[in-house]
Amino acid sequence: MITSSTADAAGLPRPADQVWTTFLCALEALPADARLLLLLHDVAGASIEELMPLLGLPAAECRQRLEAAHACLRAHARHLGAPPACP
Repeated sequence: MITSSTADAAGLPRPADQVWTTFLCALEALPADARLLLLLHDVAGASIEELMPLLGLPAAECRQRLEAAHACLRAHARHLGAPPACP
């Protein structure tokens, strides 16, 4: 919903709101385990070693999934109008 606080004078969403919405859509496009890995690692600062037992995965697999999640977010950033599907 666009309100006066989230829209510019022309009634269009502000760029910051568009970026936030795109980021949330990109997060939702990730598989649940990739989203969890990305948020715990990148936002909460958990190490790969801390995440391995939570996901039941070896370090190499955690790193690979984290890299894939980052690639998905970058792809969404490049395709704001029609974001691609993420693995």
